[in-house]
Amino acid sequence: MSNEDKQGLKVTDRRRFDPEGKARDESKQAAAEQPATSTPEGQPAQQETTGAPPAITFSSFVMSLATQTLMQLGQIAPPPGMEIPVDKAAAQQTIDILSMLEEKSRGNLDDGEKMLIEEVLHNLRMTFIKVR
Repeated sequence: MSNEDKQGLKVTDRRRFDPEGKARDESKQAAAEQPATSTPEGQPAQQETTGAPPAITFSSFVMSLATQTLMQLGQIAPPPGMEIPVDKAAAQQTIDILSMLEEKSRGNLDDGEKMLIEEVLHNLRMTFIKVR
């Protein structure tokens, strides 16, 4: 394994006092806290957000709960580096929350939102039965 292959973890001591209990020099601390401007080779640079996050709509909220439920049922792979175990009880609870949301919002949804929540609930219930 060459030195190029070894990408270690950089540890920065941000404590205000040194081991003897004396206050650290602030100029050294400020220089150490400045982030590196380059990214390691082979890793994408993180994008900076330039504005406010997108507004949460009823449809996006329903879809996020549906995605969460499918992950809980093991039907969607979790993001890389995360491990989400199958949790049928949590999936059932999320389906119940969506059902309650449908009931409580009845009469206040437009046709697209109404159709979306009905379809999502139907598909989640069928998936839940298949996984059992």
